[in-house]
Amino acid sequence: MNDNSRYLDIFFAETDEYLFRLNECVLELENNPEDTSLVDEIFRAAHTLKGMAATMGFNKMAELTHHMESVFETFRSGKSSITSDIITLVFRSLDKLSEIVEDLRAGKVLDYDIEGLIAELDRVAKEGGAAEGGEEVAKKAETPTADLSAISDVDLNLINYAYEHGFKAYAIEVELAEDCLLKGARAYVIINGLEKEGEIIQSNPSTEVLESGEFDNLFKLIYISKLEADKVQAMVEDNLEIKSVKVEELKKYMDLDTIESKEEKVKVEEKTDDSKPTTGPLSSGMNQYIRVDLKRLDSFMNLVSELVIYRTRLENVYKDIKSTDINEPLEQVARITTELQDLVLKIRMQPVNVVLNRFPRMVRDLSRELNKEIELIIEGEDTELDRTVVSELSEPLVHLIRNAADHGIEAPEVREALGKSRKGTIKLSAYQEGNRVVITIQDDGKGIDPEAIKESAIRKGIDVQGLSDKELIGLIFNQGFSTSKEVTNVSGRGVGMDVVRQKIESLDGEIDVISQVGKGTTFRIKLPLTLSIIQALLVKVGPETFALPLGVIERVIKLNEGDIISTHGDEIYIYKNKAIPIVRVNEKLNLESQDGGSHIIIVLLGDQYYGLIVDELIGQQEIVIKKLGSVLKGLKEYLGATILGNGDITLILDISNLCSEEKEDE
Repeated sequence: MNDNSRYLDIFFAETDEYLFRLNECVLELENNPEDTSLVDEIFRAAHTLKGMAATMGFNKMAELTHHMESVFETFRSGKSSITSDIITLVFRSLDKLSEIVEDLRAGKVLDYDIEGLIAELDRVAKEGGAAEGGEEVAKKAETPTADLSAISDVDLNLINYAYEHGFKAYAIEVELAEDCLLKGARAYVIINGLEKEGEIIQSNPSTEVLESGEFDNLFKLIYISKLEADKVQAMVEDNLEIKSVKVEELKKYMDLDTIESKEEKVKVEEKTDDSKPTTGPLSSGMNQYIRVDLKRLDSFMNLVSELVIYRTRLENVYKDIKSTDINEPLEQVARITTELQDLVLKIRMQPVNVVLNRFPRMVRDLSRELNKEIELIIEGEDTELDRTVVSELSEPLVHLIRNAADHGIEAPEVREALGKSRKGTIKLSAYQEGNRVVITIQDDGKGIDPEAIKESAIRKGIDVQGLSDKELIGLIFNQGFSTSKEVTNVSGRGVGMDVVRQKIESLDGEIDVISQVGKGTTFRIKLPLTLSIIQALLVKVGPETFALPLGVIERVIKLNEGDIISTHGDEIYIYKNKAIPIVRVNEKLNLESQDGGSHIIIVLLGDQYYGLIVDELIGQQEIVIKKLGSVLKGLKEYLGATILGNGDITLILDISNLCSEEKEDE
């Protein structure tokens, strides 16, 4: 390792972002090969990634990225066509970079064999005319600074786009002092300073040469920013070891009529929106972020949770004292605590697209591997979840999507024979439902055959007598259960679905499956919006107090004599003209009830209502969920525990599991 080890966390975080964005852009480029802005973004991201790796001393990573960059340059110059095979090669290179990063993160320093990949990348770059293209760019760059013939068509389009959106483009010529000792470092400082306020779209010599320091004292840049020319001049001149600086705006060389008409439009738009920045890089309209260690965020959350507990205790004390002197301060404490709590919960929230956006690439690779035509549709990627839940979602979703591609979607010729489109569809959706987020994975494939499951279950010695089709399909969540007749590299090894369910349940979620033979399969995952603070209804069952999550409670009804109807040994209640099953909470928890219960709590789980009988209502309260210890962890009736305002510890009931037997009886 090198002296930069203290910067590793920053390096890994930024590298993850660049690799993710590169995968995303390359996939998009395959679908839209004419989009030159994508090519530019890919080139810049690869160049930045290479520079970061070189700075940290990770030479293999920098070398591989450099050769990838050569391929991207052939795209950029238009010398190479964007084909599926070349895109696959780029993806293989990105996968190797990801592998190197993961090993570095784990503290492994290995001697990677990247020569084969480099040879393939070089062949593509050479056949694409990269050598001729590079020579042409160099020749063009030797022309006068503001001569537009020195600028590629791609960069000319970018300059036009910049002017249309209120930016300016400059040709900058910098000559370093004769006695400048570290030319590469000085050039880097200048470029880095400029890029804080805009973007450099062309450099002569190339940035690689500038970084190496192997150039004469003169270099030229094409620069886009909202800064005025004198500001740009001053920024460069403020550096040491500068002999001369020339800055010339390129507007006079462009199509003035087009630019001026566009500029007028931009000015009008800016007048109607004072929030738009007047200076800054092209991405200045984007939100600004800082990275926060998740452990620190968890600590912050725990402190706020404790604050919520003590706020509730103070409110309880106030009820006894009822002093007007502390009324206003207590209200202020309550208000600030609530605002702080809302803020920390929002900070913890993260869009699920962090996970979902990795799947287009995966489905593309699976399509090629399985020789199938598969389209992935993603909806609701802006839906937010607690970041702890988001970080744990990847593994189960990967398994479900691979299963859909391998076992669900049929081969194109089979689909055609069945009267279906040759291209199968996998739809991944996310949306909020109350205090939960629902994620569905739906395919239009062959579906799950209950009879095939029944045969497989009988072979395994499972008693399936009397099981409904829904119950038979539910057997896929049993450990080691599979109906696949062959093991593939994609799935079908008889492991995974039980792990998927365990992972979802460990996040206090639930998963179910609906399937129709010949039509397709839908997996539905329900997850809590947040794992920390929830609104709850406090109730008495026998002598004990319990908390019920408010998110699934629809209504509370006073229990009257004759409301409960007994039929065939079961109890039901008529709600909205429908018979719903009754759950006596005291019987589930082996507690003595007081007079058979006083209230029915109507809860909605999925599309099914249930009525929970409790003895007494205490009231609504905001509670902090605390995980149960290892001794109580196996008790499925409980979500966790909480500390009430009076200091008492109360268990939080898991309504879904309390109703589980009634679900099975439906």
